[in-house]
Amino acid sequence: MRKNLSRREKVLELLYQFQDQYLSGEELSNKLGVSRTTIWKYIKYFREVGYEIESSSKVGYRLLKRPDKLLPEEIKRNLTTEIIGQDILYYQQVDSTNQIARKKAEDGAKEGTIVLAERQVAGKGRLSRDYSSPQGGIWLSCILRPDLKPVWATRVTYIISLAVAKTINRLTAVEAKIKWPNDILISSQKACGILTEMGAELDQIDYLVVGVGINLNFALAELPSQLHTKATTLYSELGEKVDRLQFLQRLLLEIENYYQRLTDFDAILAEWKEYAYTLGQEVVIKDAKRERKGIAVEIAPDGALVIESNGKREKVYSGDVSLSHQEFDSGN
Repeated sequence: MRKNLSRREKVLELLYQFQDQYLSGEELSNKLGVSRTTIWKYIKYFREVGYEIESSSKVGYRLLKRPDKLLPEEIKRNLTTEIIGQDILYYQQVDSTNQIARKKAEDGAKEGTIVLAERQVAGKGRLSRDYSSPQGGIWLSCILRPDLKPVWATRVTYIISLAVAKTINRLTAVEAKIKWPNDILISSQKACGILTEMGAELDQIDYLVVGVGINLNFALAELPSQLHTKATTLYSELGEKVDRLQFLQRLLLEIENYYQRLTDFDAILAEWKEYAYTLGQEVVIKDAKRERKGIAVEIAPDGALVIESNGKREKVYSGDVSLSHQEFDSGN
């Protein structure tokens, strides 16, 4: 049995381990050193969150089916990370996972803590735009505490976007690309958005909260009608559902792998460019002061987008980026 499991997690682990047979309450009680009443309470909890557990007064309990939910006990069962996802806060519905994660980060939550929800009702993208988050997607926020100056915070957005694109490409038959700085596209349509928020001192990051919203196992019709020409979902592209649990476990592992290599950003950036959709495209960049147009020609070592117009090159660090042939915003 895996180490550092809570007693409740140990009950679930044993039910999986002996899934082809019954485990009596007495057996579970003896194995875990708790009362049979406590075992019954754990079984009751698992049933309430959606597990199908058969029971017989004579022979005991047997696990029949797990729910399609991203429950902490399930995520941790086959999670091989050391940092990311070791602490998980799970909710059926929230206003915003980033909102909760920011509060937890300010209260000292440890690095790698993730906040997960099956549904958000007030999710936000960049510039406080609404981000539709129906049941069936992956809506999570991750607390990170990198040893970086605030000016380098965008590096984390790069590793998260790369981790998402790589996970999609490795686990599905679709091809994901990255639209600078924080969107994942499939068939030129947005399938994922990333929002990074920071708490920092003048020269040191205290925490980053990175929100990731992935349009996974729901039809495009679940999104507002105004997004139907701009967004897509993996279910719409594949015609079938993805194993969300396996997808999330792989995503968390990819995030950790890149995060541990953050000091080698040149190598990460080189790999990121292999997934880049924006490079070579004509772009329009808007901020509060002006609008710029040009060809996206490069990503600078500091993470800036380099655009070229009339033979002149300029670095862009932020702004609303649209491709000249498409109109994206930071909603879905």
